[in-house]
Formats: sequence, structure tokens, C-alpha cells
Amino acid sequence: MSVSLSRSARRARTALAVVAAVAVAAGCAQIPTSGPVQPGDVTVAEPGPIFLQVYGPALDASPQEIVQDFLSAQAAGLYEDWETAREYLAADTAASWEPGTSTVVYSGDTDLTQVSGPDPDATSVVTEPSDEGTDASTADPADEAESDVAVVRGRLSVVATLDAAGRFTEAPADAAENFTFSLEQQEDSQWRITGVEDVTYISVPIFSSVYRATTLYFPTLDGEYLVPEVRWYSKSNTATYAVNGLLAGPSEWLRDAVRTVAPDGTSLVLDAVTVDESGVARVDLTRDLLSTDAGDRAMLQAQFEAVLLRVPQVRSVNILVNSVPLTVDETAEPVRDPIPAASPWVLAGDVLSRVQGRAVEPVAGIAPLTDLDPTALALDVSGESGVLRSGQTSIRTLPTTADSSVTLLTGTDLLAPSIDRFGWVWTGERETGAGLQAVSRGGTSVPVMVDWLAGRAIESVRVSHEGARVVVVSSTDGATYIDVAAVIRDESGVPQRLSDSVTIGAGVQGASQAVWIDESTVGVLAEGASAGVSTVNVVPISGRTETLSGGDAAATIAAGRGLRSIYVATAAGDLLSRASTGATWSTIASDVQLPTFPG
Repeated sequence: MSVSLSRSARRARTALAVVAAVAVAAGCAQIPTSGPVQPGDVTVAEPGPIFLQVYGPALDASPQEIVQDFLSAQAAGLYEDWETAREYLAADTAASWEPGTSTVVYSGDTDLTQVSGPDPDATSVVTEPSDEGTDASTADPADEAESDVAVVRGRLSVVATLDAAGRFTEAPADAAENFTFSLEQQEDSQWRITGVEDVTYISVPIFSSVYRATTLYFPTLDGEYLVPEVRWYSKSNTATYAVNGLLAGPSEWLRDAVRTVAPDGTSLVLDAVTVDESGVARVDLTRDLLSTDAGDRAMLQAQFEAVLLRVPQVRSVNILVNSVPLTVDETAEPVRDPIPAASPWVLAGDVLSRVQGRAVEPVAGIAPLTDLDPTALALDVSGESGVLRSGQTSIRTLPTTADSSVTLLTGTDLLAPSIDRFGWVWTGERETGAGLQAVSRGGTSVPVMVDWLAGRAIESVRVSHEGARVVVVSSTDGATYIDVAAVIRDESGVPQRLSDSVTIGAGVQGASQAVWIDESTVGVLAEGASAGVSTVNVVPISGRTETLSGGDAAATIAAGRGLRSIYVATAAGDLLSRASTGATWSTIASDVQLPTFPG
């Protein structure tokens, strides 16, 4: 039997009042889709305070009502340590429940069914058949109506999951989760939950209103760049969560490609970062920090500023040790989210050209690619030179007016190349199990070990601008995967292997190419809803995928930095961009192909 509560009844029993100075939507973290493309940080305006008010159990609520209202009460958990939600639990269960262990973000309504226990009208009872197959209809309803145990089951559509450290994992489009709650009547005859998992269930609108995507930064091993890792934290005390996240270090997959500057054991003295009215964030750390040298202190200052200055209301950062200001005698200036060239290169006929607005101008110093059969391009970080894939079988340097093209690597069915900031050209064979390779400008080739690619064919590889991560599109048994992994190098910067991966874009089907849109987002070219067409998907490493409107005729994709820097080339030779409107594609050039940015 399924008993559905009316919407008005739910509101009456477990009212969720959201009082905000601005609309909840203003608090959602999204990629901007309008405005000019500019370098530099964006100052995020903090919406007014959001107060979530929830209520404890109603008197004589049924088991199903208790479960429904318990799920609703979880919305305010981050602000009150789930105090109200615990009121729906039996005393022992409330004491042992650890809701922060895992969070399930869901869409739509929860579908609840009471599968055992008393009928809400107390005229009959719902029981599950016993293992021996006893006919429940033979039981005495008068006896069963007094049952003091009940089971409520539910099902919901899962959008994402969040672990205790704030790591966000997007769920496939059709993902669903079943859950079961056991309840017992207490001595006061009120129903309370006795069986519950260490999970919090929260709807998409509430998640958007109480959580914030927060980027942690860790320096590369050479200290030249900052590598991002996005976590989702409470909006009410983001700065404290962020500092604790930095001190705990990066996730395991990223750990070997970055530095953790603060010494092991370093923590906040009072487990709180205070932000005063003038926007000064006070980070008071334990004495462990005094063991660092001048260079590490400077890097730590840069790291904290890169993270905290992007938190609304924070204007400056003061680091202290046991309430005494930390002396920082040096300055570290690692680059965050490097900006590639402002416009892409394209191939116009056999001439490499640069897109300037709606004009296409030949690149000075690059010779025509006559007879080289270019099928893919890659530019180095300077945006001045690069390589091409000739047919499918060789990677060659671009010819210049001074030097002819030189073959760096030959193969059978090579991937489109990507060049990292150390000058290594990444490619590999598409063949299942063939793996990845990196080749130097001098022609030295090294295999890049990747355990998780065993049994997969590789479709695309692209190294991030800071050179610490790579996005790989691969396939097996008709399914495609989009994975981000860290690049593990030797002391000379030579790629050795990839770390375990983080799989992103769970809802993207038929992916064929991936490029970096910004430091934490990739653009993925994939199959559309109709056969023979493609779509452009914006896939955050930690967030929900968005499919851009239009662009169904795309054959290849390129991106600089930001949504307005995305270009697609059609099979017919049209170059499309969203730069002019930010919302729709427009043709800016014709008779061109292979749009390419550095990387």
C-alpha cells in the first residue's frame, strides 16, 4: 500500500521556510554566459543570508509522514548540525547517525511506500509476506493494528553524490536510489526511525541554496602554477571548510602531481576562520607551521589567498600562528588558470591562419602544409609553433619558412596530439589497450603508463594548461568514458604515468573529443539525440554537465578560456562561435577546419 501526502499537508507538517535577501537562484554556482572575455578573477557578490527553518515531528504522525518529514528536515542540517532531523530518530539512532558521511542530491519528489506496519487509518495493516509464504490475510487485523514496528521504502532520482570531503560526483541521467527506513513506536506511542543509513538526502534547489562550489589550489611540484580541485562546502562557513580542506591536502588521485605546503599536523587553532566586517580573513594555525622555510611560507600565503579571496566577503588574508602574525619575507606568484592565446589557429586550404574577429589571417613564419595531409593540429604554450598529425599515421613538426617539417613519431591510427607546457607532445594509438605516448621535440618517445585504460580504445587526449592533469576520452563495449587524471613526471618533467582517474560527465553519451574550457571545466564533443549529429557539452570536473544549445553540426571543437572562447568546426568547413551572444552559435568564417588553441 502506498500512502501519498498532499503537497499542502507536507507543507503544514514540515514547513521549509526559505527567507533570503535575494532569490535562491542568485546563490547557484554557474559558468557565466555573457560579458566580454577578460583575464583576472571574478568577484562574486554574496547573496543575502538564507535561513532554512524546519520543524520537528508532528504529534501522532504516521510512519510514512515521519520519513517524509525527516527527509525534509535534512535541508537545514548544515546550519544546525542536523539537530531537527535527529528528532525524527530514536534516541540511540540519533546518537550514532553520521549524516555528513555521504550526501545524495536528488530531483523531483521522493516516492515513499509503507510496506509494513499499521495503516494510517488503523483499519488494516500492511505486512510483507514471510519467507515461508504465510498468507497475511489470515492474521487478525485487530492484533496487527497494534504493531509497534514499521518499514517505509522509498525511491528517488539521483543527480549527484557528495562525500564527507565535499567531492562531487555526477550521476548518470537515469540514476535512481532505493532506500529503506525501519521505525518503532516509542514509549509515548510516537513513531521514530530506528534504521537509517549515514546518508543525507537533499533536493537540487536546496543543495544550490546551501552549498557553494569552492576551489582549493595546490602548487605544482616546480611551484610555477596552481592546480585546482573543486569541493562543495556550506555557504555559511566556507572559509573554514576551505582552509581545513587545504590543510588536509589534495585528493589521492592528484596527490603525486602537486605539493602540500603546510607541514603534516598543521590545523586551525580554534577550527574556525573568522572574517571581520572589513573582509579580513583571520587564519590562526598551530605551531607546526613554524617549521616551514621562507619559500614555503610565501607559497602558503599565495595558496591561501588564491582560495580565500574567491570566497564572498573576503578581501584580504592574515595568517597567524597561535595568534601571532606569521612572518612572510618572500613573495611567491604561481600562475592560476593560465590564459592561452586569445584566438584560435585554423587551417584555410593548406595555409595555417589565425582567426581575428571574423577575419582569417595567415600566420607569419609558418609555411603552407602542402602535401602533409594535416588531420589535427596542436600548438605549444607560446601559441607560436606546434605539430600536426599527418593523415592518421605520423606526428610532424609544423614547417616554417626556415625549416621543413620533421617526423617525430609514426604509428597506425594516432590520436590528435596535445602539447604540454614542458614541450612534450601527447598522442597514442586508438587501438584497444595500446595506451598513451609522449614524444619530445627531439623525437624521443616515452610510454605513459595508465592502468585504467586497459581494455579501452582511446578517442581523445588533452593536457591541462598547467601540465599537471590530462583529460582522456576512451571507449569499450559501446560505452564512452571521460576521465581526468594527474600527470606523474620524473624530476626532469618527463611524463611517466597517469594517476587513478576521476570519471566525469556521467550523462554524456558517445563522447569523441575533449578540450579544456577553463581550469576546472572541459568541453566535450559527443553524439546528439539524433544519429549523425553532435552536441557540445560543458562538463565540470566537479559539477553538473550542461549541453549547449545548437552546434549539432560540429565535427571538431576548440576552446581557449571560458564559454565564449569555444569554437566548433563543421564538416562543411564553417567555423562557429558563441562569442557574440554567449547563447547561440554564429558562423564567423567559412572554408576552414581544425580550430586549435595552445595545449
